[in-house]
Amino acid sequence: MADGEVVVTEDDGEIRRETVFRKRWRDHQSAGARPGELIKQPGWIDAGLVVLGVLLAGGAVAAATVTVERTAALPAVVQGASVTAIRAAGEPPAPGTVAQYRDASGSTLGAVVVDVTATEVIAQLDEPGPVSAGELVVPAGRQPLIGVLLPRLW
Repeated sequence: MADGEVVVTEDDGEIRRETVFRKRWRDHQSAGARPGELIKQPGWIDAGLVVLGVLLAGGAVAAATVTVERTAALPAVVQGASVTAIRAAGEPPAPGTVAQYRDASGSTLGAVVVDVTATEVIAQLDEPGPVSAGELVVPAGRQPLIGVLLPRLW
């Protein structure tokens, strides 16, 4: 008899040889399926779904509570070490606010707001720059992260 085979004796006296694997399969097929056995899933799937749900809930809470800085880009002109920008609607930046001047080529210079009028924002550059037109980027408040990620819902 070969390894992995079993001798089966039938009622009529006939001897047959079957592999152990076929016998197990036949026993499994002949046994009635218990409720839920056909759609039984591994246990790690349930654990993975629970972890995914917890991460999703945690991400939603974090996105609703974490805030990010907003900025406003005001059209501006450099004259020596001074930047004059046209003030936009909304809350003006306070004197002493750190800002950046960005010219048309994309280079950036640091600046500090020194004066705010009804129509202009005047800032002092860290170092003098060439006469050019660009934009003065100033802080414009904070907003929730969820508003940045999903702007149409918030």
